[in-house]
Amino acid sequence: MMMSILLALLCSLLLLLHAYREYWRLRDLPQIHFGEFSGELMKVGSTYIARRPANNGSKRSIICFPGFLEDMRYYQDVYKDEDAELILLNNANYHCPFLEESVKEGAASDVIELDWPVNPYVIGTIEHDGFYLGLALERLASGHEVRMHGHSRGGAVVLETGRQYPDLTSLKQRPVSAILETPVLPQARTAGKAPGTITHRINCYFLPIFFGLNRNISTERLLDMSIMKPANEMKVRICLSIFSVSRRYDTCIKNVQSIVHWQRTTGFEVYDNFSSLTVVMGECDTTLDGASMLASAEQGQARNSGLSILKTTDTNHFISLEQPDTIRAVR
Repeated sequence: MMMSILLALLCSLLLLLHAYREYWRLRDLPQIHFGEFSGELMKVGSTYIARRPANNGSKRSIICFPGFLEDMRYYQDVYKDEDAELILLNNANYHCPFLEESVKEGAASDVIELDWPVNPYVIGTIEHDGFYLGLALERLASGHEVRMHGHSRGGAVVLETGRQYPDLTSLKQRPVSAILETPVLPQARTAGKAPGTITHRINCYFLPIFFGLNRNISTERLLDMSIMKPANEMKVRICLSIFSVSRRYDTCIKNVQSIVHWQRTTGFEVYDNFSSLTVVMGECDTTLDGASMLASAEQGQARNSGLSILKTTDTNHFISLEQPDTIRAVR
């Protein structure tokens, strides 16, 4: 009798825990953090795009895609003084940091709705974001030469764009180079427990609860996290929003699942679609596994002589925030 009661109580607690997890996973989350941007704002599907025109007659375009749990603000400082046209894409179904709070409340918006083809891929996947990044390259970039810059998961999005649009990324008449900053790469893996293990599956299950409880994380708690070493004022400001940039945590779960699937199923041939690539590695990356990242990049280097590997020092995973001059120096 007592055993039946205990089992019933345990089942009830597990159901409550699952319901709490689903509350956070499926909840439409309000935006907390905002930023400023001088330029055009566009939207296609659930993806926001920001474009700043070139200055001083520059004929270059820079197209950037941020990483997991990041938004377009990640690239603002590193390219603040660039004369080139700057195009920033947001992760699909993430909050746009450049929308004013009044717009969020229903006021009129100056966001341009783009009439682009329907995206055939599932929101939250690398393929979905790669589809729109390719269209941005095709339809928005006006420069005679283009640099694509992807950080972390955004590096995989850049490579996926090359796979989906090889004619665009390998066009001789308009050279397209790529910076892959501490990137998600084919046949590499994330740091920590290997995907597929019980521990990794449990961690993924509890992600919505963990993110929800840290939506308003304090600076002190943030600085205790391993990703924040080394830290500076700009890195703290950007990373304070990592648990609140997504509109739904269900999208974040799809992001994680897609990263694992893409790394496992994507071959090294994706390196073939750019004439020039630079893989920028952190000295002690606590987010992605450095050894497998290097091994993947070396496989790409063996296939493509235009691929170079830049190993930085005193860095972790966020090179553009930790050492922006290192990224600016890449040519």
